[in-house]
Amino acid sequence: MPRVISLPDVAPDTPSIAELRAALEQLDAARVPAWGAMDAPHMLCHCSRFMDLYLGRIAVPGWARLGSRLIGPLFLRSFLTKPIGATPRNMGTMPAIKARPDHNLEFAAERTRFLERLAEVEALEGVIQHAMYGAMKADDAKALVRHHTTHHFHQFGVV
Repeated sequence: MPRVISLPDVAPDTPSIAELRAALEQLDAARVPAWGAMDAPHMLCHCSRFMDLYLGRIAVPGWARLGSRLIGPLFLRSFLTKPIGATPRNMGTMPAIKARPDHNLEFAAERTRFLERLAEVEALEGVIQHAMYGAMKADDAKALVRHHTTHHFHQFGVV
């Protein structure tokens, strides 16, 4: 049986998946972010790709897997417990989950894709195999997706 990483509880102000769905209702294509270069469709695309990583749809090079499995749990612990607004802004993004600014994205399509991915993450159970971090509890994966999404929803002022 693979070693399952153990993570602390998510910051208490992190919304539930249902609360994130409700917050999404406040977002529209014209909303301007408080920081960063992404517009709303690109942010939703980025969050969907982040979830694709947790759903096993994005391949990760061996060197990145090795580094992530060595220092990833420390990195995840440091971010997971941060309250809304305390996560560093404008951090580097893995190219595979970056929403390219030169792509013209349609808000409604990205919103639909985001909601589909969110439902898939919500359905995760047991232990999953994360492409970068290895075996982790589905509840921890859900917490990390919730925390990441909250960070970006905060960027757009909907949480």
